[in-house]
Amino acid sequence: MELKARDYGIDWLKAFAIILMVLGHAIQYSLVSNFDSNIIFRLIYSFHMPLFICISGYLISPGKNIGFLWKQFKLLIIPFLLWMVLYSLYYRRMDLHNRNWAILPNYYLQVFQSPGKGGLWFLWALYVVDVFYFFLRKSRYFYLLSVSVVVLMYALTLYSPELNFYGLGLFKIYYPYFLLGCFLRQYQIADKIKKWQVILLIVVMVFFQIAWARTGSVYAFGMPIAHDNNSIYALIVRILTPVPVLLLLFKLSRYCRKSNVVVQWLSVNTLSVYASHFMWVYLFVYLLSSTILERSDVEIFIVFIVALVLTWATVAGINRVPVVRKLLFGR
Repeated sequence: MELKARDYGIDWLKAFAIILMVLGHAIQYSLVSNFDSNIIFRLIYSFHMPLFICISGYLISPGKNIGFLWKQFKLLIIPFLLWMVLYSLYYRRMDLHNRNWAILPNYYLQVFQSPGKGGLWFLWALYVVDVFYFFLRKSRYFYLLSVSVVVLMYALTLYSPELNFYGLGLFKIYYPYFLLGCFLRQYQIADKIKKWQVILLIVVMVFFQIAWARTGSVYAFGMPIAHDNNSIYALIVRILTPVPVLLLLFKLSRYCRKSNVVVQWLSVNTLSVYASHFMWVYLFVYLLSSTILERSDVEIFIVFIVALVLTWATVAGINRVPVVRKLLFGR
């Protein structure tokens, strides 16, 4: 599954995905409490993290020995641990200001149990996915076995919610999109999608976008439907909503025959931008608070552009110091 030549379509997909992430966080932290009502935020969050994991599945090349897991550990977990410590200085700043340093060990334990509580959860989730993939891929019934494992995880967590800890809950959510990426690459599905199928995918995409909500209830198809973790409807919609978008994006990527310096830089530094953009988003949301721009489209635009530019400068600076780059960005 090694790439024989640079896939410019994947470059564009990765660049597109990381720009959406920065924009999504600019909206989220600017609007604070009502970001879920923002149509752009809603659209981005319906598929952008599945897009990242799907691309990871498309590009995966695990090799034949356990060294793959160590390589991924250095790429994903070491940066996760270091950024967890760095960001804890922000998240727990009030406790640290009051010299309550004892709060940190418990905070780190909470992050390990639930990586979304202060950590770069996607790095942790992707490593868990890589571990499962490394062992499951050896089966001749890889796809069937993988789907069975996901279904089993969903069933078990209904009775044992603690199985959602340590990234296993993230695994069951995102592994299907990783499998989709593997499937797209193995069978070159994007190249086989016909024009009438593109139209059908667009219709299905709109259908699920109407039905999807990140939290709470959704007013879909003429009636309000509870959108919670125990709803079969919510589970089906949550799993299927990103799929037509991912297929359409991969199809569009096949038409990208060349790239440019900006797109290639974003593609190569996707993980780096993901890890370091938060600090600038937080800072400029704070600086623009209590101004006439607060919680407006203008604020979102300023935060997005400035955070993107300063993230580029931060990543470019760190990349000049190989040891720091390897520790913080895994490469």
